[in-house]
Amino acid sequence: MTMTAPISPLHHDLARAARQIWLTEGTPPGSPVVEAVLAGRLAVSRTPVRAALRLLEEAGITQRRGRLMVVADPARELPAVEARDPVDALVGAIARAREERRLADIVRESDLMREFGQPRGLVSRALAKLATLGVVARNPAQGWHFAATLAGEEERMQAMRFRLVLEPAALRQPGYALDPAFARAMREAHEAVLARPWRDVEAVRLFEMNAAFHLGLAQGSGNRFFIDAVEAQNRLRALVNADWRFGDNRAHDSCREHLAVLNALEAGDNERAAMLLEDHLRCAGP
Repeated sequence: MTMTAPISPLHHDLARAARQIWLTEGTPPGSPVVEAVLAGRLAVSRTPVRAALRLLEEAGITQRRGRLMVVADPARELPAVEARDPVDALVGAIARAREERRLADIVRESDLMREFGQPRGLVSRALAKLATLGVVARNPAQGWHFAATLAGEEERMQAMRFRLVLEPAALRQPGYALDPAFARAMREAHEAVLARPWRDVEAVRLFEMNAAFHLGLAQGSGNRFFIDAVEAQNRLRALVNADWRFGDNRAHDSCREHLAVLNALEAGDNERAAMLLEDHLRCAGP
């Protein structure tokens, strides 16, 4: 049975961005909603768009007609962001235990239930979340195995040096185009983080937003090699960043630095944006 990934603030942000596109463009009811096309317009992968579409359908903004999803009533309001799901705390705990080598390469749900004293349903949801982050994958026979990650401080520094070359270069590509819907969604998500006191339990959501931001910047280049490389780096650093240990100041500083990059791109100053991104990466940690 396919497990449904928990809804995150990013999914709410994407749902709001999609609704705004339809309102702004006057999309008539009955217009088909194509997942891949919407993902392209929002500059994210299809997985978070799928979750956003669940929210839109539940709110009556879209509806299913057989196998087709269509716009129903974009004037309807989306519900407020749901309270934090306890799965995020367990995801962070699993990431920390793996980093501290307290978990083997292969684990079963029963192992994690005993280790963390949590019920099977919550463990299953945490594993599903880790799978979407690229941290674990299901074994063909039984259990789950942890994917390759950044092993040790030297490998993390090598990855950072690679990102310093890679990501700013994407912003300097000829014809670079920042997607406006992506920029709006990211701005709303970052401002929401800045508007509330930081809590370590928000680490998983912060990483999801962070990963989506860096991937969205790369997608503006229109170059699949940049995009694939950034996606690979997101997967490698997911385990470390799912257990944020850099403090509340760094979390908020990171959001401000992201917003500064967006400001420069929206002003058409890609060179300044690339330089700000370099400064951000130097400060960002793994």
